[in-house]
Amino acid sequence: MDEDLVYSKEVIEFTAVANEYCRFLEDASSADGGKLLLVLQRLLPLMYMKALYLPEIESKLDEETEKFVREEDWQNIKDTLTVKFGTANDYIDVNQDKGSTEELIYCNLSENLADIYQDIKDFLMVYRVGTVELMNDALWECKESFRLYWGQTLVNTIRAVHHALIDLEKIGGDIQSGNDESDKSDWIISRRQDEFRKKSEDDV
Repeated sequence: MDEDLVYSKEVIEFTAVANEYCRFLEDASSADGGKLLLVLQRLLPLMYMKALYLPEIESKLDEETEKFVREEDWQNIKDTLTVKFGTANDYIDVNQDKGSTEELIYCNLSENLADIYQDIKDFLMVYRVGTVELMNDALWECKESFRLYWGQTLVNTIRAVHHALIDLEKIGGDIQSGNDESDKSDWIISRRQDEFRKKSEDDV
């Protein structure tokens, strides 16, 4: 039954990660560029993996599902991230559409992340309606868009995020101004290191 698919474990898990991604970008103004990239380095591969396990599904309705993300919403996400990432925002990639390894194109993280946000947020908004037919088609559209568009964008972004974190001096100004321990103590990687040290001490 369709209801079994839209409420399946795989869909619920993807929805949870997708929701976390959207909330994270919507709250991006409250964190500095370094923290944003560190979280994205972990969150993006997880979302890709969860998308891979979405069940095969067919469209049931004749019309496209409703879109909720406005152009200004997309622009706000992009503009916020552009400022946060600083010069780390821009990177060079290969134009896959041309089938050439020689044609390089200029890309930026903020636009990639905003594009992914748009597809994911539209899916979540329709999925929350709770009507099985609409949820089914929202899932189908999201999965198809992942296959054709944002899946590749996500993979490219993971690589660019990894590269950006190698050279922290490129990241927007906030990370450079916060050199004291209090600024770094709440970084995710710092918390994980503290937890590991504590566990090691307890085991001794």
